[in-house]
Amino acid sequence: MSFALRCLLLSISVDLLLAKDGVVVFVVDPSWDCVASYVANVPLLQQYKIVKVMTRLGEPNACSLHPVVDIYQNLTYNSLTPNDALAAEEFCPKLQSMGVPIAAVIPTFDPATYLADRLAACVGARGNPFEGPLAHARFDKWALGEAVRNAGIRAVKEVRVTTWTDAKEYLESLRPPLSDSHPVVIKLPQSSNSQGVNKVYSLKQAEGIFSSEVGTTTAYGDKVLEVIIQECFLGKEYVVDSVSRDGVHKTVVVWTEDLRPGNGYFDLYYGFKIMDPADAKIKAIIDYANKVLDATGVQNGASDMELFWIEEEGAACVTDLNARWTALQWQDGLALENALTGNNQITATFNALLDEDAFNKMPVVPFVSQHGAIVFAMAHETGTVQGIPGMELTKKLPSYFGSFNEGLVRGKVIEKLYNSHPCLFILLADKDKAVVDKDYNLLIDLELSLRYFDFAPLPSHLSLRALRHSSGKSPILAGVALALITAAGALALVAMSRRNVPDDTGYVTIQ
Repeated sequence: MSFALRCLLLSISVDLLLAKDGVVVFVVDPSWDCVASYVANVPLLQQYKIVKVMTRLGEPNACSLHPVVDIYQNLTYNSLTPNDALAAEEFCPKLQSMGVPIAAVIPTFDPATYLADRLAACVGARGNPFEGPLAHARFDKWALGEAVRNAGIRAVKEVRVTTWTDAKEYLESLRPPLSDSHPVVIKLPQSSNSQGVNKVYSLKQAEGIFSSEVGTTTAYGDKVLEVIIQECFLGKEYVVDSVSRDGVHKTVVVWTEDLRPGNGYFDLYYGFKIMDPADAKIKAIIDYANKVLDATGVQNGASDMELFWIEEEGAACVTDLNARWTALQWQDGLALENALTGNNQITATFNALLDEDAFNKMPVVPFVSQHGAIVFAMAHETGTVQGIPGMELTKKLPSYFGSFNEGLVRGKVIEKLYNSHPCLFILLADKDKAVVDKDYNLLIDLELSLRYFDFAPLPSHLSLRALRHSSGKSPILAGVALALITAAGALALVAMSRRNVPDDTGYVTIQ
């Protein structure tokens, strides 16, 4: 027997020994289909058969443009509008009769979480409650607030209204009254990427928002029958990314969000900074976040929580919770998590659900070896990107760690970008916090002064409307040499946004 043949047989035998007789089910919305990326980047996942459950019909977004991986079975709910109950009724028996044990059912984006809970219960995999008082607490903002309030911990003050009469009556009762210095937040019960979230200063503005929202249908097929009016916090917003197994929670990373007005949003994402869990305030935030996870029924899998630190109360308050991992990928943020903490949330989720020993070895909170940040460099105008002088300077900064998306932008037509759709991701890391802060502020200043990108005006024979509708597809997928990055997708991106003030200044935001 030749040496090459012996090596081949040995390789095959090792693969067979490592392969597991199990299936990992991903529940996916087409707007955020990154299954190939997960399989390609997580060795543990490569030991399982992969089943993909699509919550609805739709074209997958560009995140799927990764190396092709073998999908054991594809299941798609045959409608443009998702329906968790009907989809579960259809897919549950198919999963049960697959002939291979289901090791895990994992939602990959907000619209997929409830169906994932149903399917996990159906096949006996680890999951979270899909029925009872906590069934909606992990994706419906009103149910979240009620669950946290019922647990006796700080919850956002809010009211749910279905008519403008009720909304007006509530707003007129506020003391101090609604004004520029005392705004409220009006948001949809279910939304992502800050869509449907508005900071409101007057009755006239509130009435316009109410009229434009109630009665419409969201991008995920939900009929808007009501809105939530919430108190508006003064302070910084944080993100706690965790993983859980059988009710044991472990924090993977804590970020602070830099949200500022821009491009028509009051809370545009400008960047994230990694926080040190050894800091007393961050310890308190993590402790509070774990109590919220208990209160909302998060027992298994990933969670991405947004909360404010209220300085005058010396306490945290949750404003949003998603029972899925952050939307960061390896090239735009997870590599930074790995370098600074030795782990990342997506890999940690698979450990929590598939490898008990690996989960038990994870620290309850991470040790952060360096300071780090992500800058979401966005366009604030529209035109053809002739050059990126900001990137040339970025690569010379002492804390420069890496970047992503540069090739997609050069020479392309870019529209003034919307929330969660940066042109470029800039990663920064350094032992010295002052170095990271200085470099971060410099890059934001370049962006806000319109010096990061060098634009040429949009050619007169082109229009954004024509670009958006060419071939009936997003121009990024069209066969032309132009790419328009639009606000339609779901780069829910590590949930990010904030305001044009110095980094240590308080600002009013909500998410």
